Amino acid sequence: MAYQASEKRYGSMLYNRCGKSGLKLPAISLGLWHNFGSRDVYDN
Repeated sequence: MAYQASEKRYGSMLYNRCGKSGLKLPAISLGLWHNFGSRDVYDN
């Protein structure tokens, strides 16, 4: 038996606009990139 995701799975998710681009991101994802992974040095 294969998993079948509901077609309404994104209907109740809260989205926030990202800057002036109009890109809509799930509210839970804003800031998560900062919490995981190592710290990189970008000095030239």
